[in-house]
Amino acid sequence: MTQDRLAWRLGFLVLAACSTDSASPSNTGPATTGHPATTGSGGGAGTSGGSGGNTAGSGGKAGNTMSGGAGGATTGGAGGTAGSGTAGSGTAGAGTAGGAGTAGTGGGAGTAGSGGAGGSGTGGSNDAGSTDGSGVPDISGGDAVAPGGCSEPGPGPTPPTGFNRITTPMDTKFPFTTHWMGTFSETSSCVAMTSLTDLDNDGDQDFASGQRDQSSSCGVAGAPMIWWEYCSPDHWVKHTVGTGYQSAAAGGAGDFDGDGWIDLVVGNSWFKNPGASIKTSGPWMRYATGAPGRTEEITMGDLNGDGKLDALCVERSIQPQWWTPGANPTSPWILTILSSYQQQQGGAIADLDGDGKNDVLVGDRWWYKNPGDAGLWTPETIPAHPAFAPASTNGSEPMTMIGDLDGDGDNDFAVHTHWGGNIAWMENTDALGTMWAPHMIAPNGGVQAKSNLHGLLIGDFDNDGDADIFVAQNQGSVWIYENSGNRTFIEHLVASGPGHDARVADVDCDGDLDIVGKPWGNPNEPRGELAAPLRAHVYFKNELVERGGMAVFDRPKVEIWNVPNKGRCRP
Repeated sequence: MTQDRLAWRLGFLVLAACSTDSASPSNTGPATTGHPATTGSGGGAGTSGGSGGNTAGSGGKAGNTMSGGAGGATTGGAGGTAGSGTAGSGTAGAGTAGGAGTAGTGGGAGTAGSGGAGGSGTGGSNDAGSTDGSGVPDISGGDAVAPGGCSEPGPGPTPPTGFNRITTPMDTKFPFTTHWMGTFSETSSCVAMTSLTDLDNDGDQDFASGQRDQSSSCGVAGAPMIWWEYCSPDHWVKHTVGTGYQSAAAGGAGDFDGDGWIDLVVGNSWFKNPGASIKTSGPWMRYATGAPGRTEEITMGDLNGDGKLDALCVERSIQPQWWTPGANPTSPWILTILSSYQQQQGGAIADLDGDGKNDVLVGDRWWYKNPGDAGLWTPETIPAHPAFAPASTNGSEPMTMIGDLDGDGDNDFAVHTHWGGNIAWMENTDALGTMWAPHMIAPNGGVQAKSNLHGLLIGDFDNDGDADIFVAQNQGSVWIYENSGNRTFIEHLVASGPGHDARVADVDCDGDLDIVGKPWGNPNEPRGELAAPLRAHVYFKNELVERGGMAVFDRPKVEIWNVPNKGRCRP
């Protein structure tokens, strides 16, 4: 099994919906009722063209429809004789073709896919997902896929005073803007359990986050899990997933019941996606997995080669272990213990020895070789590094992420200290995971050590074909370390905001990678939050394609964590 089969084989369901309303009838002449689209003014586009009316009628936007507007009236004159046109074509009457008709003039000719002109009235506007009005998603520029209908119409909420909205990117190589999503709740403490994937099957990416329950310090009674519906960069809608789980901070996503809708896993439970009613339904059904409720971190990946996602659970009081859904995922899941080298976090999944099977990395000192169909998972040693001095023989419990960072075809990994300031990448020098060469990123020369780090990602953020490294403070600065192609990384300060447990995907489906982040939110552990008490969820939008960069949808060999569909947009 190759790295491209890492864990994410779930595809998107493409849901297409066409709807029509009737236009206003003609005041004079036997004009037939037109068939514009759902909202707006003017003749709308449909599957086949309707006949034009003589009076300006109501219409709708045509961006999501699959064919052009109906042809206009075939005979002109005052009032006109209503003719029927073929889909996307027709002969203009005596009136102005394709324009806004007035009472007594003929209907305009519809043009296939061009905003749904046809019928009388003003043509409908194009939807943002289709700049040419064809209803076919653009492959570059703008929002490449129109949101599938926001559950709350209108613009998004106005950011509160004090939110640092970045509209002019801080870095031209990595041009990110920041957008307010909202706060988790009035008691936004200890929020984690993040994932970024398409939960409502509309083609763009949604976010999920959850709150630590009261069984752990700073937890909250009745702590909820939330999913954030993406409507536009400045408009995200919160929906409650459910309560009743136990989790210190762990969460992930995957289609656990095989129904084509991505579910959520959190601590000791998983929530079943309600499917087509997701935007209007109440709480999701919750099922116990059997995993420890105190789990600090969950990483998703296919660990038994069955093409389905399993959940790697890590926390310093438990042995590293993974849980897999059985034939009936609503029953307790199946447990596999890895070893006794316990870590607080630092779990990652990928093939580290080149045998085609996904292995497990936990922390900076140990990785576990996948035995395949039979046998025990074998712990393999990673040499200690003084910048990550082990708190115990098990390691220093850093954050980790796997990816091919030197472009040689095998997997390396990036690492930064937990709530610390050191950043490095570990080179897999023999492609077998038995020899590792550390490379310091920070501190290194003029690059200073950081502080309060709790966000680490790998991705091709500049679309140049290699893997860059994203690092963020809990609340403060956000950096990307540009892969120079010669085993060195160049620091770029790209934004300010929250980066705790940030996630990466092409949220708006325009061909570049975006990021969603939020703060931990514990007032008893300031970690930079006292300077930014809003505790906002923030969307870091990559403006690379909008500023003329090439759109890329096939990503290099990197791990995209907790994204079952690898952050891919629908085709």
